[in-house]
Amino acid sequence: MFVMIALLVVLLAFGPGSTQTPPVQKRTVAASSVTEVKRKSGKNHEIRENIRCHIEQLENDQALRKGRERMAFNAYLADFYRSNDFSPVWVKRSQISEMLDAIKSVEADGLLSQDYHLSAIQEFYENSPDTPFLKARYELLLTDAMFKLSYHLLHGKVDPEKLDSNWNLSEGVNGDGLAGMLRNALAGDSLAALIAQLRPKHPSYSSLKEGLARYRRLAADGGWGTVPEGPTIKEIGQYDARIPALRGRLEISGEIEQLSKVDTSYADEAMRYSVGLQEAVKKFQNRHGLQEDGEVGPKTLRALNVPVEKRVEQIRINLERYRWFVQKLEPTYLLVNIAGFNITYFEQGAFKWGSRVIVGEPFWKTPVFKAQMQYVIFNPSWNVPPGILRKEALPAIRKDPGYLSRHGLQVVDRNGNVVNPGSVNWASGAQSYRLRQPPGSRNALGRVKFMFPNKHLVYLHDTPGKHLFDKSSRAFSHGCIRLQNPLDLAELLLGWSGEKVRQTVSAGRTRRINLPTKLPVFLLYLTAVAEGEEVQFKNDVYSRDAAVLQALNSPFPYKTVESCTF
Repeated sequence: MFVMIALLVVLLAFGPGSTQTPPVQKRTVAASSVTEVKRKSGKNHEIRENIRCHIEQLENDQALRKGRERMAFNAYLADFYRSNDFSPVWVKRSQISEMLDAIKSVEADGLLSQDYHLSAIQEFYENSPDTPFLKARYELLLTDAMFKLSYHLLHGKVDPEKLDSNWNLSEGVNGDGLAGMLRNALAGDSLAALIAQLRPKHPSYSSLKEGLARYRRLAADGGWGTVPEGPTIKEIGQYDARIPALRGRLEISGEIEQLSKVDTSYADEAMRYSVGLQEAVKKFQNRHGLQEDGEVGPKTLRALNVPVEKRVEQIRINLERYRWFVQKLEPTYLLVNIAGFNITYFEQGAFKWGSRVIVGEPFWKTPVFKAQMQYVIFNPSWNVPPGILRKEALPAIRKDPGYLSRHGLQVVDRNGNVVNPGSVNWASGAQSYRLRQPPGSRNALGRVKFMFPNKHLVYLHDTPGKHLFDKSSRAFSHGCIRLQNPLDLAELLLGWSGEKVRQTVSAGRTRRINLPTKLPVFLLYLTAVAEGEEVQFKNDVYSRDAAVLQALNSPFPYKTVESCTF
């Protein structure tokens, strides 16, 4: 009876009309699922192997072991994928979309979106790859783009050390922590937020970015025409057929308000130089580092006729220069803009003081570097630097024995003793002596110098030649930086009253005063800076812009490993 009941239960459970699945069918479905899992697992394994192969071939490529480029697609990628067992990380389409948006956005920073594989990634995004090899390539392009873009926003695309061996602001710059930050961003759906965090936020950088957008709009609208050459326009009421072209040029760049309607009944007046137009010319001259005399002479005309496309390039060049240093600025610092002939002092991030400066002439270029100011010397002596002694002073002394007395110079031997110039054989024995100018009104360093020890022997100092600060272009020194108002700076840095500074100077005694705290000093070279809503363009006095632009526009290297197929 028990056996019959059991058979009846089985028949009822699995007979006709039953909704249950026989056990054998369950085994079939389970087997199918396992097969599908194995198939997917096999494909994932192939993708991982393609990634691993690519990384290993990059690491073994000797050509990629030099320069900062290696970090972008070798060390970073290797560390990133080894820590992830070479597994794909770009598994969410939304994150790929964020990455595409980030790539497109760098055009606003003056970078080139194609450096970050925009076309290839866009193609894969729109047409999903269907083989493990292509999926691995898609993965690696995205990660390479992510690392490059992040690094370029943090430190710049162009390596400044390759352009200038004096550059020392890259010390300590590396990708430590970047891989972890990017990995966490991908894991937490915060990639866009991280890219925004890496982008420079300094007001000067942001304002210059806005300037780039404005000048690109001007270029898209056709830019401005040229003002023909001719005699200098300088007198109010002066008649010149080029006046309408001059006004039109200044209307486009915003120095003068655009006329809504032209009154042809005053055609003769339209050809005359007006007070309003002269003020617009002065404004233009101020924004381009020219003498603000209101005269349209050769220099002003040359600046007026620089095409808008060149100004766009100039802004891009200097956005790149900002990326080299702007995220390394400390809350309190001094910044000398060599190309702008000015110095600014920021205290806790706020502008505190500024002044005109004189920098090295093109033959004696002021170097670009960072150092720590440590002390101030009042009533300094000036020891003629070896380069000036060899190239200028000795040849002058051999021609004119009166050169020394005329410049108030003493001859000092190796023991520090002042000797009679007549006892020196200037033709062959001068290497045993140095020249010194004692403190006083004739001293080339003036009444104070500010010391930030460096291998270039460069410092900030006063000067008796105050008349040179009236010049618009002030590249007259042998490399050191002359200050227009040095006593004001001494007050600020030492926390002294103006009276105490003046008394110290009047005493005439050489005094060294240490700063309460060491102060970072940045000597930089910027030919375009933003002041509010205006872009100030500076003359490229050392002819350095072209090299930066060439490097900025050059394709960034990327190594595609085609042999990784399985």
